[in-house]
Amino acid sequence: MSQNRVSQGMTAKLPSPAALAPVQVPTPKWWPLAAGVVVLALLLPLALTVAPSLLGLPRYEVAGGQIVARSLAASTVIPAATPVERATLPRLSKRIGSNMPGYMVGRFTSPAGELAVFGNGSREGLLFATQPPTFITPADPDALLNAWSKGNVMTFRPAGVPAEQNIWPLLLFLPLAGVVASLLLTKPRLTYEIHDDTLTVRTRASTTTFPRQNTQASLTTDPLGMRLFGTGMPGYHTGSFATRSGNVQAAATSARPVQALLLEHGGKRYYLTPSDPAAVAAWFGQG
Repeated sequence: MSQNRVSQGMTAKLPSPAALAPVQVPTPKWWPLAAGVVVLALLLPLALTVAPSLLGLPRYEVAGGQIVARSLAASTVIPAATPVERATLPRLSKRIGSNMPGYMVGRFTSPAGELAVFGNGSREGLLFATQPPTFITPADPDALLNAWSKGNVMTFRPAGVPAEQNIWPLLLFLPLAGVVASLLLTKPRLTYEIHDDTLTVRTRASTTTFPRQNTQASLTTDPLGMRLFGTGMPGYHTGSFATRSGNVQAAATSARPVQALLLEHGGKRYYLTPSDPAAVAAWFGQG
């Protein structure tokens, strides 16, 4: 690290607003795309929650003497004359698939072995002797069996579930996705301001003051290293970071500035990136 202690005898001169302004760092062209991918990944569970209902899944299509059970990602054909029985299953264990309210599909295991399930979570339904056995939960089992036996063309669905059972994913994921989108897609505000004999540093989550009389200032060319806790994104680095000379509390716009300002106050070291760190350090040096 290149570190120069500011002379205590230097005449105090108030830094200009331009000198105090945080170093401007252009946003990389790839950042909006990366942020969008993160937001979409958070929205994926929500999409998987509402998509089955919007697409009318699971459903059972009866045609040509066979039944096709469909889910969002799979389907199975139940041939004509396949042995079937009404069944009440014990608790099932999911191997792969979904076990959401109103949408229980995939491969499940039971005391009787593995099952292909296309249902709404009800334990009562129709069990067909396919390989593996297929369990479905139509709202009207009699009507489905009658249409199947007669070779009619009809489509059936499970009974719906109360809306309150499906609202929890919305309550969880929509606010979370909104917060993350706000954090990633809007540029956070970071300011350095001097009022009287105090430098005030404001980030999105905190405000820290540095009295000129009780703060030691120095300059460094060390970049920020590994983020230990906090936020690290283009143009905004706050929280605890490692540097070659030890850990710092960052409130910086650049992780690799040409020169940064180190402030020691209250037993902690702070890493700032004003446009003219030497001018700000000189102001502290008069203290």
